Amino acid sequence: MWLSDVAKAAEIIRRGGFKAITHGGVAHADDTIAAALLHRAGAEAIYRLNEAEEALAVEGDVMLFDIGDSFAARLPQRFVVLDHHGVGDPAEEPSSVVQVALAVGARAGPLVQTLINFVDLFDRFGPSAKRWAGPYGNSLNNGLAKYFGDATPKGLVKEEKFLSLVADAFYSTLDVDLTAFGEAFRVAEKLKAADLAERFPRTFHLLRLMLQAARDPLPTSMSKEALETGFGIDFGSYALLAVPELEPYIVRGLESHFSEARRAAETAERGRYTVVKGPMTAVAVEDHVPPGPLYNALLDLGVLNGPAFIVVKDRRNPGAYTLWRPDKFAKEIDFRRLEGDRVVFKHASGFLAVVKAESAEEAAKYAMSIWTSSTT
Repeated sequence: MWLSDVAKAAEIIRRGGFKAITHGGVAHADDTIAAALLHRAGAEAIYRLNEAEEALAVEGDVMLFDIGDSFAARLPQRFVVLDHHGVGDPAEEPSSVVQVALAVGARAGPLVQTLINFVDLFDRFGPSAKRWAGPYGNSLNNGLAKYFGDATPKGLVKEEKFLSLVADAFYSTLDVDLTAFGEAFRVAEKLKAADLAERFPRTFHLLRLMLQAARDPLPTSMSKEALETGFGIDFGSYALLAVPELEPYIVRGLESHFSEARRAAETAERGRYTVVKGPMTAVAVEDHVPPGPLYNALLDLGVLNGPAFIVVKDRRNPGAYTLWRPDKFAKEIDFRRLEGDRVVFKHASGFLAVVKAESAEEAAKYAMSIWTSSTT
């Protein structure tokens, strides 16, 4: 089915005069690069929206990417959806960057193609993709995606220069040895979060690994810590080498990324959370704190050990909460088991869900009750 959608998208692109929509809120590398490819392919406008009603208000031929599976049945024929979140198994369908690249007829060199392959795999399977990725992983992609998300949390994307530079990087023919990526990782030396890296080594593992990779990228990207965290050479680091003009955008994105980690560390250090006990442990926070850094900060402080998940306010959906668990607890905690009309979203790999609730603590207890009933 997804290939027929790609073919329909290709026809829309060929005709021209189309518009494109991805989701608002947190951006990821796959939708960031896909937006750049669609901009280069002639999209008249690119929007970041979350609701079917918002999409329906956009006139003309419209392509939705990385969003739309949940409301595709409500869309008229002038819409096409290139989304992969409606599948039951993440292996069933590639992520938006692969679908969009096929639709626009993109041709990349072998190194870029390799890096895009791992953008796709990390988006679909999470950090577990590192087991197959060797030196490749996720690092400066965080800067690209964070800049894109911060520049336009919602609405019309106006950062056309940024999208053009990302597209330039995608189509670049630069061919470098993997050891040359140390030059890209030197961007970490310009960041300002080093003061917390010693006190919160897990929370700021990305910064520490980037600084190490600036000296020796291959051993760092193949280390045990890189395997555990998913760190490695990625499209963002290639983009910085291929298109140096991207550096200020990536620096600003990484600064924003680490400011969220700093906020998570402060939340943990000041005790602004509730530990909820049940068939597993949950940590509930009444704030839009990034769950991954919060989990790591709680590990750094010795608050957590054993299986646990994090509950924070959801950024996209008022009155809803994000449930997140580390990849290493995939067997113990699988949010695909959640059912009912309170479930707003479930990721196909089971590491994340969004549920409606009165509070973060109530969302945690709801998740536990559903999880218990589904395993008994």
